[in-house]
Amino acid sequence: MEIPYTIYPEQRYVHAVGNGKQTMEEMISVVDAVAEDPRFDSGYSMLFDLRKADYTAELRDGDDFVVALKRRIPDFQDKFALLVPEKLHVLAKLYSVLAAVGGFDRMKCFLDIDKAKAWCDIQD
Repeated sequence: MEIPYTIYPEQRYVHAVGNGKQTMEEMISVVDAVAEDPRFDSGYSMLFDLRKADYTAELRDGDDFVVALKRRIPDFQDKFALLVPEKLHVLAKLYSVLAAVGGFDRMKCFLDIDKAKAWCDIQD
């Protein structure tokens, strides 16, 4: 299922929202789509909101995730907030650690959108 996103240039952030069953391939696809969107600026924060999504990790997902983010380091220079439901919080934290080890050290996991926005300095 494709993950839609909205760019908010005045507030300098992107909000991607996944619903239903998601795969790592779909999540990587939206990161690529945002990075290649001419309206996007590398200084924008990213809210990757999967709180209403369902995800089951596959064996290679962690490696694929790190490779994809590492490839996009120049594109995402500001904060990258990953919002997840409680059941995915531990896995999301693991992926954040893997991303940091791979050189993408701007990611943090959240359960609450207001806390994620505060961390990203987003004011609506």
